[in-house]
Amino acid sequence: MRHRRPCGGPPQGPGRPSCVAPARPRGIDGNDARRRVGGTADRGLRLGGAGAWRGERARSADGRRTVARRAANEGRGPLGANIGIDVGGTFTDVVVATADQLVVCKVPTTPDDQSEGFDLGLREALTQAGAASVSSIAHGTTVATNAVLERRGAVTALVTTEGFADLLVIGRQHRPSLYDLWANRPEPLVLRARAAGVRERVGPSGEILTPLDEAAARDVVAALLDAGAESIAICLLFSFANPAHERRIASLARERSPGVRVSLSSDVSPEFREYERASTVALDAYVGPVVERYLGRIRARSAGLGAGVVVMRSGGATMTLEEAVREPIHTLLSGPAAGVRGAVVVAGAAGLHDLVTFDMGGTSTDVCLVEGGEPALGAESSIGGLPFRTPAVAVHTVGAGGGSLLWIDPAGALRAGPASAGAVPGPASYGRGGTEPTVTDAHVVLGHLRPDRLLAGRLRLDAEAARRAFDPVASALGVGGDDVAAAGIAAVEAQMAKAIRVVTVERGRDPRDLTLVAFGGAGPMHATALAASLEIATVLVPRSAGALSALGLLATPLATDAARTRPMRDPDPAEVAAVLAGLSERAWDLLARQGAEPASVQHRIDCRYVGQSHEVPVAVTASPDLSQVVADFAAAHRARYGWEAHGDPVELVTFRVRATGPEPGLRLPEVPPGRGASPVPGPSGGSGVPAYLRADLGAGDRFAGPCLVWGDDATVVVDDGWEAEVDRHGSILLRLGP
Repeated sequence: MRHRRPCGGPPQGPGRPSCVAPARPRGIDGNDARRRVGGTADRGLRLGGAGAWRGERARSADGRRTVARRAANEGRGPLGANIGIDVGGTFTDVVVATADQLVVCKVPTTPDDQSEGFDLGLREALTQAGAASVSSIAHGTTVATNAVLERRGAVTALVTTEGFADLLVIGRQHRPSLYDLWANRPEPLVLRARAAGVRERVGPSGEILTPLDEAAARDVVAALLDAGAESIAICLLFSFANPAHERRIASLARERSPGVRVSLSSDVSPEFREYERASTVALDAYVGPVVERYLGRIRARSAGLGAGVVVMRSGGATMTLEEAVREPIHTLLSGPAAGVRGAVVVAGAAGLHDLVTFDMGGTSTDVCLVEGGEPALGAESSIGGLPFRTPAVAVHTVGAGGGSLLWIDPAGALRAGPASAGAVPGPASYGRGGTEPTVTDAHVVLGHLRPDRLLAGRLRLDAEAARRAFDPVASALGVGGDDVAAAGIAAVEAQMAKAIRVVTVERGRDPRDLTLVAFGGAGPMHATALAASLEIATVLVPRSAGALSALGLLATPLATDAARTRPMRDPDPAEVAAVLAGLSERAWDLLARQGAEPASVQHRIDCRYVGQSHEVPVAVTASPDLSQVVADFAAAHRARYGWEAHGDPVELVTFRVRATGPEPGLRLPEVPPGRGASPVPGPSGGSGVPAYLRADLGAGDRFAGPCLVWGDDATVVVDDGWEAEVDRHGSILLRLGP
């Protein structure tokens, strides 16, 4: 089913409403996205994760740790509906979970003010679900992400140790392209003119070598505020070992301007490596005012419902609105983390635990490795080329989505993305004024997305507009529009295959041992072709594939993280246990501040051979056996790099603890038993292949490719050679035949 041509066909079922209640006779799911069946993608393999946590159940041994859960956590019970709202580049997805059903709703994202789409989706979904009350709302947002990528954050200033004001400008001297003499590095968020140093110095062990010059600090703060700074980031050398000077400068700033936002590196990222720490605190300060205003609007729009609101954090857990305002840096990868969580829950229900998640939306694709049901976590991530060191699900993102523009590069090759048509005007087939061809338009041209079906239950596609968009590119290449559409999809699939290799093969993990979980509005349309190119034999398409990130929000507990850099070359077991105990205490306190009682605590130590400059994380217990830590580090190092240094001393560097609240306990509804899969009657759909309505599929139904499966929030393309079976939760399990 590769390079298929469109053909006539029957209507793909009646146009469904924008909100669908999947628990009714025959389940839910299906139609949205962008792609043709088959299509080539490049090959490759990949490796493991950023390291596991070793977890223990939380205990109240000291009698001081029992706290009552507040509404934000407690509200995820049976008293009312629980709601997950995920804002994407094109659509805002809402999932309402009641005692007996899941209701899925998609509304257009409102880029100028995401809270408007939030409110519209919330009201529509509640009406469709008939919910009388709301217990909790979990929200995934891209506000912080967009503020950084679009450079629309606050005017930010940086205060650092005297002589280090150029820290963000110098960076690490890494070249974005080794042999490109004209490659540009991303501009720092803080202009050099708004960075200043103060006289002070703290030593690596926290000793004060030079006292803070408070008079000079007052003058520096006053000058920065007078220059228009709306937010101040403070990053002093070795402040993670002793934050006293940072806290004093923060007090001076607030004395001068009580309303100014101040971010401290010792709070946001208390770890070594001053450039990454400075970049992290600068990002926190830059997005802080934007996130605070946005979450204020979210609070106002949801106030009448009487429900607690939690926000997804980059590390794969949730936090209260207050915590999100306090440290907005944790929302930078909010949306992708929710999708990974949803994939883990749905795959786990199908008995699958070693996965590569594949989330393709309107503007980008996110992929992540999951081993043993645990997503890979990384201590460092980046956004727009700017590093930040906070715990984050190890998601790799590429600019390839349904809205990605297809264009010809100077060498005459067809490219896909990273530029996107976005939500406005969107692809040409949306009929909103777009004129350039996109991946979505390619699927329309090839017949996978049909004008007689409503996209996301509400949008009628314009097939003629999609064809017209391809005319200039087809003319320039001297081929037909159908050929350009098929080639465009092959190009975007090659990018996605490369992304999957980044999180698998390059980390020493063979993708052939994994299951590809495809979701997002466009993901299921590329799943089988992508899996075949990587020699992955099993694909899972969740029932609510187009809204899985919103579903994942409902399955995510509150959690907090604490970390401390404390290098130890000859570690003492008692000192190691004391450091972990102190971090555990801090993590518990942070969780209690959000009104949650810890259900589990996980510990991890970043280790390295003496002389190395980068670490490998190792899961440990609260009082670890150091010989076991060394053995586990050697195994992790061998898995990551293919070798270990027998007998070389190991250095413990950064200690990490995560405290997690109770699991929300989301129950996935089951679909009725199937009566045998039957294709839509009449002429075949797409490129001359059978088409099934996902709402008509029941548990145990089987069918084989090539075919299409049309639904209300995602379309599934099944290539030749793949066999499909519907599980009891309505997910489609695809296996590659011999």
